Amino acid sequence: MANPESPAVQLETLKSIWEQYRAQAKTSRRLKAEQGRWQRILLVGTVVALLATPFSKTLEANGLAGAAKVLVIIATLIFALLAWLNKEVLGDDSQQPWVRARQTGEGLKSLAFRFLGGIPPYDGASSPRIALERAAELVTKTGVAADRVDEKERAEKIPPAPMSPAEYVERRLDDQLAYYEREAERERKIEGRITSIGRLISLGVAVFGALGAFIAQEWREIWVPALGVASTMVTTQMTRARHRFLVESYSTTAVKLRFARAAWNISPKTQDDADKLVATVESILVDENAGWVQQMLLKPVVPDSGPDRTNPRP
Repeated sequence: MANPESPAVQLETLKSIWEQYRAQAKTSRRLKAEQGRWQRILLVGTVVALLATPFSKTLEANGLAGAAKVLVIIATLIFALLAWLNKEVLGDDSQQPWVRARQTGEGLKSLAFRFLGGIPPYDGASSPRIALERAAELVTKTGVAADRVDEKERAEKIPPAPMSPAEYVERRLDDQLAYYEREAERERKIEGRITSIGRLISLGVAVFGALGAFIAQEWREIWVPALGVASTMVTTQMTRARHRFLVESYSTTAVKLRFARAAWNISPKTQDDADKLVATVESILVDENAGWVQQMLLKPVVPDSGPDRTNPRP
């Protein structure tokens, strides 16, 4: 790893890039958490509304017409609120802010390691200027105002400058390998939970709906739970498909990183080998990130790295 600049220049450049990376990462986590809370509200509200509609028939059949009417009104209001929430808060573009922030953060992180590794175009006398200009370009094109970070957050997990090949393997390759293996296993568990929860919700809607239709002797009402079950199944399958994609993507990336590590271990460990190591690992990571963005948004939201596309892009 041979960035030609002095350790002091490398460190100052790295600090500037790393601060923006930590800010984008913090922003992405906050925005994702906020959206997750709204999604849980949407899920709970949908289940309540689907159960309330057929259950009202049970109340009506037992002489509680007033309570049944109130329950129907409440369910109708919940459905109306959920429709508004799904459109205005959780619409097609709702994921873009946190996905943009995460992709930009990963781009800045990759930029920092490529700069430290002296990978073209960061192998000449003007490498600090080129790296800082690229960082500014990434942040500007994100379109998301980043959160502020304090001194501790700015320095969190910052790599050394200069950085040796052994340090790159430890702080970048091994760190990302552990991350993807851990996340692949986590996504497998999430996929299983989603399947189980979807089945329980469908069962509950079907049972309450059928019971309500039986008691009220209005068999046309069976379409309410039937549609609820169908809707739940479709949503569950769509969610499972996304998590299945993540399992496969994370697992494949982990395997590629293991091969890259093996290639480095058996190499003579020359300067060319070190450069190839950085180029290969960063290329693997950027390809995974690009696929992740496509899956999350069905379209790319941050342009590639332009002039140095032949090298790993953020």
